[in-house]
Amino acid sequence: MEAQGIPTLKRTLHTRDLVIYGLVFMIPLAPAAMYGTFLESSSGMVALCYLIGMAAMFFTGMSYRVMSRNYPMAGSVYLYVQKGVSPAAGFLTGWSILLDYFLMPATVVIIGSSFANALLPAIPLWAWTLFFIVFSTAINILGVDLMSKCSWILFALQIIVIIAFIGCTIRLWANGTVHFNTISFYHPGSFHLSGVLQATGIVILSYLGFDAISTLAEESVKPEKTVGRAIIFAILLIGLIFIVLTFFCGIAYPNYEELSVDSAFIEIVNYVGGPWLTGLTTFTLVLSFGVATCQTSQAAVSRVLFAMGRDGVLPKALSYISKKHQTPYAATIFVGIVITPIALFCSLALISTMVSFGALVGFMLLNISVVWKFYFKNTEARLQAPGKAALQYLICPIIGLLVSLAIFINLGVNAHVVGFGWLAIGFVYLLLITKGLRNPVPQLDLG
Repeated sequence: MEAQGIPTLKRTLHTRDLVIYGLVFMIPLAPAAMYGTFLESSSGMVALCYLIGMAAMFFTGMSYRVMSRNYPMAGSVYLYVQKGVSPAAGFLTGWSILLDYFLMPATVVIIGSSFANALLPAIPLWAWTLFFIVFSTAINILGVDLMSKCSWILFALQIIVIIAFIGCTIRLWANGTVHFNTISFYHPGSFHLSGVLQATGIVILSYLGFDAISTLAEESVKPEKTVGRAIIFAILLIGLIFIVLTFFCGIAYPNYEELSVDSAFIEIVNYVGGPWLTGLTTFTLVLSFGVATCQTSQAAVSRVLFAMGRDGVLPKALSYISKKHQTPYAATIFVGIVITPIALFCSLALISTMVSFGALVGFMLLNISVVWKFYFKNTEARLQAPGKAALQYLICPIIGLLVSLAIFINLGVNAHVVGFGWLAIGFVYLLLITKGLRNPVPQLDLG
């Protein structure tokens, strides 16, 4: 679909669809994949890390809500910083978030393939990897309606597994096999703030789906209302799910040092529910990571590429839309091509340390954009409702900024090296397309 020659997307999604999209992107069972890693770095206080992560994302989510209400278009944080600060800052923000959005689908494909290979070892890892990427690419080209229906089904399956796990843990609690404890929130003998914040930097990966909701703004009905509302609902719901799930993991198996780093969650599931729950959980993890989240994460990055291609800061070909399905097929195929070698040849341990960098940079710049655009430059709002303006446009963004900054500082060395290297490449590219910043950064006025 095109409006006045400008490529636009088909609007079919409502608030509930966006919430489910965000929840599936964030994966209710996400702690399963790297629970052992979280245990090690947080000294068992995984629920605390998820609580801190939810707080950080809530305040940043409020900034997304402000921006989505004023700029209901595809592009996410790229567009918001472009409009709130400057086109150059917007480009660098979009470039930064692309690092995470490319690594995210590769990450979930690696995880999904490993679980699938454990179920059917006769099929090699590389075959599972290629299957998931090709399947996801096809579904995304066929349209968001089909993707939304898949998301609903796979979300329901994950919730069934979580309820079954909690039920089995409560049964063991009732018969005295396990005992109540709060080790997942606070472990006095092992508490180190730097360790908790570093673990939170990895845990934050689980929350990255909420910002992806904003990439579907041009496919949403009344996006100025639905997108912001869906973002807040998704953050609170997924945070509650993560906290409850990891809290019951701590109750079921408080001696976390005995668990394997690679299979800690599955070991706990097997302990509380036996082979039937282990099999159901593994099957659900295959579908959740390899199918559902690969689809949603690929959809997110393709929409950012679509918006940047439409603006002209990336090749225009990325803005090509399927006439039949009204989806950004060129960007979707490009994403599939890029993530294939990453998923095939990179390790999960390497990618997981780098994947939060771009999102945190984007979150910090987004919060700064809200303060600058709507508090300092919007004097009318400050005069009409000073208390509301201060809370919405100053206090909430600053809290989101500070929490994101604290997590950012505590990221691993690999994350900073790769992340700043990626930003440097983006800055050089920006200099090239603007001839040393002498020409304006291309952008499109969609009204």
